[in-house]
Amino acid sequence: MKTRNPFETLGIAPAMVRDLEGKELFSLVKASYRALMLIYHPDRSPLHDQDLKIQRTKKVAEINLAFEKLDHDRDPASLEHYQQLYARRVGEGWKKTIRQLNREILDLNSNNENLSQGYLRHLLEPCFPDLAEHVSGITSIFHLKNRIVGLQDIAINHNVRSLTWMLGTNYKEIKFDAEGRMSYKLPCRKRFIQVNFIKLLGTVDKDKVDLVPLLDRVTPKDQAVRLEKWKKGAPEDLKCFDVLNTMSAEKFQRHCLPFLKPDMQEGSFLFSLHRNTVQEKRINLEGLIIRTHPS
Repeated sequence: MKTRNPFETLGIAPAMVRDLEGKELFSLVKASYRALMLIYHPDRSPLHDQDLKIQRTKKVAEINLAFEKLDHDRDPASLEHYQQLYARRVGEGWKKTIRQLNREILDLNSNNENLSQGYLRHLLEPCFPDLAEHVSGITSIFHLKNRIVGLQDIAINHNVRSLTWMLGTNYKEIKFDAEGRMSYKLPCRKRFIQVNFIKLLGTVDKDKVDLVPLLDRVTPKDQAVRLEKWKKGAPEDLKCFDVLNTMSAEKFQRHCLPFLKPDMQEGSFLFSLHRNTVQEKRINLEGLIIRTHPS
């Protein structure tokens, strides 16, 4: 654990420590010390509040130790030593801010580069589908025909809490016929159902985004889960929740769009627009592609 500078313990700002010298600085130290002792002295605690008295006793010990290190009359060199260390902090706040801004600029530049490259491919690949597939060796979402894509449903995978669920309950398939028409086989279903209300947007590599925190959340339908997990006074981030296969357009734009590609590739999240969610400005997650093969 990092040791606090005694000036910090006494509540004195780095700029004041930098601008004062010797006895003037020690006068400020004594004034701060006396003020803090008036506030924290254990004798000023209510008699019945033993916990508060113990806390104040520890605080007073910390204040006394800080004062001993800055006692100019007893050890001027000690005060000067801590003064030099503490005065350096005057510019550290701005330096930290500059470093953070530089990191954010690098991230933005990187995301902008990914976004521009991905969007350019979206514009160019439909023009030369055969060439694109030959070069990349990866199927494009623009000319999916005679192909089946197997996906892991992320919402089901997150929401299932029972160890008795059957293998395959989070697996679904999308099939494209010779004309490019799309059909769904939902989890635990045996037949494909043709759909015409979905527009595929593209994929994002699973290593590029932490997806579950971005998905829409709902209260669990399982009452037993709620009783067990949502205990009174539990922190919000520890409460149990279910997720949906949707997210806001704003979150998609910020976290996913910079990495969006027109590829239909295993190990990628597949995103789409559904006609019934467009007005709500929600983006749909079809799932994680785990296999793709000719039909």
